[in-house]
Amino acid sequence: MPHVTQLQLLLGLDYVPFDTRTLVESIAAIVALLYALALRHRRGSLRAWPVAIAGVGLLVDVVTPLLGHTRFVYLLDTVAVILFMWGVVRIGLELADAATHRGREHFSTIFRDLLTIILWAVVVMVVLRTFFKIDVTALLAVPAVLTVVIGFALQETLGNIFSGLTLQISRPFQPGDWVRTIDKVGRVHDVGWRATTIVTRAHEWLDIPNAQLAKDLVFNYGKGAVAEEVSVGLGYDEPPNRVRDVVLAVLRDVPEVLHHPEPEILAWEFGDYAIRYRIKYWFADYGRSEQIHARVVSGLWYALRRHGIEIPFPVRTMVLRQESLVEESEAAREIESELRGVDFLRELDDNEVRILAGAVRVRQFGLGETLMREGEAGDTFYIIRHGVVDVTTNGADGKQVHIAELTHPAFFGEVALMTGEPRNATIRARTDVEVLEMNRKGFTELFKSHPEAAAQMSEIITARLSQRRELLDAGQQVDGGARGRSSRLLAKMREIFDI
Repeated sequence: MPHVTQLQLLLGLDYVPFDTRTLVESIAAIVALLYALALRHRRGSLRAWPVAIAGVGLLVDVVTPLLGHTRFVYLLDTVAVILFMWGVVRIGLELADAATHRGREHFSTIFRDLLTIILWAVVVMVVLRTFFKIDVTALLAVPAVLTVVIGFALQETLGNIFSGLTLQISRPFQPGDWVRTIDKVGRVHDVGWRATTIVTRAHEWLDIPNAQLAKDLVFNYGKGAVAEEVSVGLGYDEPPNRVRDVVLAVLRDVPEVLHHPEPEILAWEFGDYAIRYRIKYWFADYGRSEQIHARVVSGLWYALRRHGIEIPFPVRTMVLRQESLVEESEAAREIESELRGVDFLRELDDNEVRILAGAVRVRQFGLGETLMREGEAGDTFYIIRHGVVDVTTNGADGKQVHIAELTHPAFFGEVALMTGEPRNATIRARTDVEVLEMNRKGFTELFKSHPEAAAQMSEIITARLSQRRELLDAGQQVDGGARGRSSRLLAKMREIFDI
């Protein structure tokens, strides 16, 4: 009668009839191999090869009793046990990885290594107990003296190991989180037996002992929104509410700054020469905190300068009045010359141009800042002096569509200024940009003193709009349609500018 194999002894099938044992093992082997074949065609937490190895071990064990009692058969029986146990251990490890780490790219190997040691220790003890009839309880009775010696010799190492286990159980951070401990900031790469590895912004790989990390304060920046703060002192002449509006507009133009929670602009204290403001904003990716901070600070510089908000500092200022007057005169002549470069201002006389030049303001915008947004109301008109801007509009699918790029001496915003219609495009600075900004105040003064200028401008602007829209085909239609639109535009201008 065929003998009982080592694997059958291990599985407790030695008291089952031979035919039943063979049937059970055969079914289990076939199921394992078919399941391994199915795993090849789908992605999951369990790979095919450990299941296949366990199935092959069962299949070899089914054949072994039929080959007799030779040394080769005994060797084949041992191979069956090894294949089956190897497959089972690997299946257990992969399922544990899937349950513990949930597919993260980097993770701690402590639990996996510990589970590997435990599983193989159990396998060895079962084999020793089942096949060699060895009392495994004697192996567990480690001499107390040896335990003390190892404990003292590996005190620091064991402390790091148990601290690593504590970090894995409590999970104060996970691989990929940005953390700060002592004076180091970095992204957690993994948690090992001895140390936790973090990678700093300078791409330095630091191994921090787990025992030290468990005792120190650890700030985790990977759990949702992170706050950053900028402090600036502004002049007493500026109302805090106006400062708040300007700063909010700057933060809105930085894509990484979150709208929720809403940024906070706090007038914090009265200094000797300035009001100190604290500007707090939130963002999601702490790894880009330095770049976001730089964008906010540079955006504030441009916006505050553009709106004439002074950042005072305690120095004495000596004003040379005569030189200042000469510079102002040269700047005024330059502005008047640039105004004549605009087609609908070209026919104005010197006096009319001088009226408009008095209302012009020089503004500066930084890279990425928005000069105007599509759909918003607009009462300003811009002439580019230096730099490049991008013109975009909302497409049918809601995405931004690039229309054109503009540079000196292009201008934009005149339609919304003259008609009161919403902006029909979004303009953003591709580079640092300097523009001449005109609002309705200057045009109102011009039209009240020279009403005929409004009619001249309406005809030129209408012609430009007609060319843009390409609505008319024939010469006769162009003339009649242009005159009709010119009249409607002039009527809107008279209504807006009260002339």
